[in-house]
This record gives sequence, C-alpha cells and structure tokens, in this order.
Amino acid sequence: MTSAKRTSLRQPARRTFNASCTPMTDGGYVITFEDITERRQTENQTSHMAHHDPLTDLANRVLFYEKIENLLLRVPPNGGFAVLSLDLDHFKRVNDTLGHPTGDKLLQAVAGRMRGCVRETDIVARLGGDEFAIVQEPLFGPTDAISLAMRLIASVSAPYWIDDRRIIIGTSIGIAIAPNDGSGPDQLMKNADLALCASKANGGSGYRFFKRQMEARRQKRTSLKVAV
Repeated sequence: MTSAKRTSLRQPARRTFNASCTPMTDGGYVITFEDITERRQTENQTSHMAHHDPLTDLANRVLFYEKIENLLLRVPPNGGFAVLSLDLDHFKRVNDTLGHPTGDKLLQAVAGRMRGCVRETDIVARLGGDEFAIVQEPLFGPTDAISLAMRLIASVSAPYWIDDRRIIIGTSIGIAIAPNDGSGPDQLMKNADLALCASKANGGSGYRFFKRQMEARRQKRTSLKVAV
C-alpha cells in the first residue's frame, strides 16, 4: 500500500489543516483532516518573539544582524546600504528623574517615530537600552543617508507628552556605508558606533559618517590606556 500523503489547507476563517490522503486497496482514498491552527500560531508567535524586541516590537539584535548578513550576500558591486547607529541624548536623565515606566513609554514613542521616518525596505531595530539601529536599503548615495538622519533627528527631537509631562530628548547618529566600511555585521556596527561617538563628542543631536581615521584614533587611545 502506498504511504499516506500530507498537505496543509487554509480555510477562509484562517484555520490551518493538515490533510492526510491514504490510498485503499480497493482503489479509494481515506482523507483525514487535522486542525493545526493553534500549533502554527504558537510556532509563529515563538519565532516572532525570538526576533523582536518585547518592549517596542522592533527587530532585535539577532534579526538585525541576520538582515545585514543577507544583504551583504547580494549587494551589487556598485551598490550598497547604510547602517545607522543611534542612541538617545538625555535619556538617562528621563529614567533617573521620572522613573523606568516613563522611560519605557518614551522608548515606545521613539520607536513609533522612527518607523514613520523609514521606508518599507528599511529595517529599524532596538539593540538594547536606548540603542537603536537602522539599515537603509537600497541606498543610492550618501545624500540618502543624510536625508534619513535629518528626518530622524527632527522627529525624535520633537516634544513628547507622556503621563501629562512634556519631555524633550534628542538623538545622535553614526553612519557606516556597506560594503566600503565593512564586510560583516560586526565590523559595520563597530564603525557606525565609532561615528556615533564622534557625533556625541560634537555635542549630540547630529550625525557623522564613519572615517578611517576614527579607527586609528580609537586604536591609539587603546594603546595609551594599555601603556598606562
């Protein structure tokens, strides 16, 4: 007897079934339906939780790095994408003075504004704390990254009303361009972070592109610390 064949069927009511078709010796078939809707929903929910930040529902570090790896595999010779590293100016002061619940609401509001600044092809992630990152793809030139950075700074810096309190923060941004500024996710993020540090050192609420001399200065500072 030929073994049973299985397939999945989706019903209009959004229920999912496995259909098992078993041939009979007399030439007929026995079709058995198994409702797997709850199992599939649980699997999807588990996968979503593994790849998204629970507070903001943005992509998390795992998903963000996976996206960068996939983009690097198919980046055209003359193309590329931008990696933006962001953190919030004055966020610690909000947490310290107004408490973590208010800080969490502020992070959710910031996430919503960042979503409103990007295209469907871009990826916004929360890496932890008040650290965010964005992949801008496709990128047609540095001016695209500049335009996005300026939109983000303007949007995030606008006043927030949370629990009847007016809150003002800002954001600093570092930008690395793939593949010129890195051939892997770790290197791209490290270089974007170096540019972010340069932006914050310049007073915050601005953006800087990664430059090779930033890495040279970092190595020099590290050498001086080791020597001391």
